[in-house]
Amino acid sequence: MKIISIFFTFIFSTIALADAPIEGYWKSIDDETNEATAYWKIEIKNDQLLGYIVNYPDAKADDVCVACKGDLSSFFEKPVKGTPWLNLSKLKGNEWQDGYIIDSGKGEKYKAKVWLEDNKLMMRGYVGFFYRTQVWQRAEQTEAEQGLF
Repeated sequence: MKIISIFFTFIFSTIALADAPIEGYWKSIDDETNEATAYWKIEIKNDQLLGYIVNYPDAKADDVCVACKGDLSSFFEKPVKGTPWLNLSKLKGNEWQDGYIIDSGKGEKYKAKVWLEDNKLMMRGYVGFFYRTQVWQRAEQTEAEQGLF
């Protein structure tokens, strides 16, 4: 009986992990340096996937985007924390796409898509045909808010 109980516990926990929601807190990891770059809150609102920066190294409460100019002028002087820097509008299969991610530190905007793979968030940014994929790790809310880098 104990074996059967362990078996069902394993099966149900595996199913729960497979269906883990994309919404929640994530730690972005730079694919070149393997260092944490920020904590994000990902949520779905009005059929859009939105990502907000919660914390990042040396964050100050009054930090704003000063690099956002030209095509990104609508983001100029927007708070780094609390502004939706990730905005995707279409869920196709298990991928969110048709939108963008903005690097508020560089003032760069990239086409983007995200999906879950092995309980990690795969973040892909595009410039033309070229792309770069980062693997983000799930985080706890307290870890994100405290900025444990």
